[in-house]
Amino acid sequence: MIDFYRPFDRSNRTEVIMNLKGKRILIIDDDPDFVRSTGMILKSAGYEVLEAFSGKEGLEKSKAENPDLYIIDLMMETYSEGSRVVEALIEDENTRDKPRIMITSVDLKGPWDSYPRDEWLACDFLLQKPVPPAELLKYVEKAIA
Repeated sequence: MIDFYRPFDRSNRTEVIMNLKGKRILIIDDDPDFVRSTGMILKSAGYEVLEAFSGKEGLEKSKAENPDLYIIDLMMETYSEGSRVVEALIEDENTRDKPRIMITSVDLKGPWDSYPRDEWLACDFLLQKPVPPAELLKYVEKAIA
């Protein structure tokens, strides 16, 4: 499992999360099987799950539902759809400080290792599919904490 942690300054967050369960997580991915299976894992751990099957739908649900965490696929309609969703979340003052986990089926070894992730991937974690359930829950708890 490869993860790339980027420590964002979250000192301006006023919310103190005492209980991680019951938090709302928005999964944005164009693969319905992934969304549903990941949702089942998160629901079984006590999280409320919101689903979106495109970047556009994800941004609309974000405004309407105000999730606590985003799980975003890197490549959806286009190869850069996930990073565009992240850019839009950062531009919105209501979502810029919310934690984000980017998930991708792209092999993170090889050519992708040469990209400077901190410059273009403003997420707390980058995970490679498939993510084992226990690992997913570990990263979700780290991101929300």
